[in-house]
Parts: sequence; structure tokens; C-alpha cells
Amino acid sequence: MADRDAANMPDGKDLIRTMGWESLPFSCLGLIRKTGDVKGNNIWAWIILIPWTSDGKPWIDGTEIVPASLKTDADEYADIMVKMRAILDDRYGATVANRAVDDLIADILEDS
Repeated sequence: MADRDAANMPDGKDLIRTMGWESLPFSCLGLIRKTGDVKGNNIWAWIILIPWTSDGKPWIDGTEIVPASLKTDADEYADIMVKMRAILDDRYGATVANRAVDDLIADILEDS
């Protein structure tokens, strides 16, 4: 009976797909959640998954405290997404761009 239950047990991948992960540059994924508010300031938690990294942990995470304003949650979410993209560009942009140029040159030389 235990084997039958284990065979029917979901592995969690379907649940992860429904959590709202957003595609980010460099084959990364990002997730942003509003976690609460304090004295009118909104608190947001975010995480970026980096599936190909070799320089330590495969994620970058943080918390944003957005001061009380007239912005909607959607506007605050968009601002945090811009920040996450900038973090990836600052960290990996030059490396990935250089690798792309090297790959292009190698492809050209192979075709010659």
C-alpha cells in the first residue's frame, strides 16, 4: 500500500509552475511576493534562481521596503522586477556577452 501511495504522490513540479515564476535574462527565473506592510510601507520578498551558476549559491534573494506612496501593487512589483533584471545585468551581462562573441567567432572560424 505504501508503494501505491508513493507512486501517486506529486513531485511538486506542477505546484512550482503555478507559483508565478517570471522569466528573467540569462535563463534565470524570478519570484516576487508582497509579504506585508508596516506603518504604510509595503514589504516585498524576491528571489532569482540561477540554474547554471558555478560561483556559489544558485540564487540571489532580497527584501524591499517600499515607502508608502500612491503606487499600486502592480507598479511596485514592476519596479522590483526592473531591479532584479539590473542585478543580473550587472553581475552576468559582460561575461555572457563576451561568451556570446567568442561563440560567434568560433562558429565563423569553423565555417571557413
